[in-house]
Amino acid sequence: MTPQRKFGRAVAIAGFLFIAVLTLTPQYAATKAPPSWCLLCGEQSVLDAVLNVFLFIPFGIGLRLAGMSRRRAFVIGLVTTITVELMQLYIPGRDTSLGDLFTNSFGCFVGTLCADIWRVVLVPSRTAATRLAIGWTLLWVAVLTLSAELTHIALPATTTWGVWTPELLHQDHFNGRVLSATAGGLPTPNAMNGASDDVRSRLSSDSVVVEGSVVGAALSGQYSSISSIYDYRKQQIFMLGQRRGSLVFSLRMRTADVRVRTPIIRLDSVFPRHRPLEPDTMHVAGGVVHRQLWIRAENHGVVRERTLPLDAGLGWSYFLPFDYEYGAEAPWLTALWLAGLVTPALHWATRAGRRALLAVAASLALALLAIPYLAAAHPTPWWEWLALAAGATIGIAIGSATFARAGRRELRP
Repeated sequence: MTPQRKFGRAVAIAGFLFIAVLTLTPQYAATKAPPSWCLLCGEQSVLDAVLNVFLFIPFGIGLRLAGMSRRRAFVIGLVTTITVELMQLYIPGRDTSLGDLFTNSFGCFVGTLCADIWRVVLVPSRTAATRLAIGWTLLWVAVLTLSAELTHIALPATTTWGVWTPELLHQDHFNGRVLSATAGGLPTPNAMNGASDDVRSRLSSDSVVVEGSVVGAALSGQYSSISSIYDYRKQQIFMLGQRRGSLVFSLRMRTADVRVRTPIIRLDSVFPRHRPLEPDTMHVAGGVVHRQLWIRAENHGVVRERTLPLDAGLGWSYFLPFDYEYGAEAPWLTALWLAGLVTPALHWATRAGRRALLAVAASLALALLAIPYLAAAHPTPWWEWLALAAGATIGIAIGSATFARAGRRELRP
């Protein structure tokens, strides 16, 4: 057996075990739904579909590298996902759907294609490198443009209701007492007409803030809402609350319209582990201020706050497979994401020649500069420019190293 087939078999086994762990372990805290014939259903159906595709890609890569034909690998992937969906009928908290069959099997097919082209991707010829560099640059522009467009507030044109400390199925109940709360200067829990021009201008302006005053709050486990706003379809518009002692804030953005994950920002260690014997009033707030997510807490005269630019670099957070709130680490994760996106383009551009390298580098920098302004998002902050430079440096280094290595091989007698 060749080393490639041994490696492929190991990847296939690892991919199969990974699929089994993620799809067949019981989820006792989740509510089990009946089998669905829907292809894209649910508030985060596009996110689920993308994750399902990626889940089966390593399995498809392993099967193909192990020596199987593309058709046989696809059939094995299809049979595997059918088996998983049938088993999920009897596993607590797991849901069976027709959409999963399509996305999982498609992921296996994509994996077989990746296994066939890996050499071209890693060490392409000059012509192939030029095409790859151009294609990846266009993909970079598309990803940044979409990410920037999704950062805007999206309000449904319906009546909305403000609710204090709602009791929801998948959330804890806030254990403090709410003294007051407003959203965009409008008092809650009164009903608000989301179709009203005045209400929409208040809640979707460049700066909109949800504020509240609470007393006697202590740490909770899952999300617990202090003040929320919903429409008649129970879509969450704003939520100011806590999770595991942190103050959190989220609002409905265009990410909800395309059914991916909606951003949430957090401020760590705001609420104490135990309820204080002599509770003081705490003032909390969250919102969007000048195209930045903003969150703030004031207690005993001490003010803490955090901001995060709503810019073109947040695309990584829309497709996470788990709940996440932006914290102090978010800018560095964004920088890592952008550097990772830049590296392949500069790797291929280096192998394509100096003219291609200069053109691709200039195009990437121009896109990072222009897209936020064209999409009315926050301008690119300094750490994202640093990430662009770091990713470009790494890509050029990899491209130069592989190109030099190939040249030495050609010179050997």
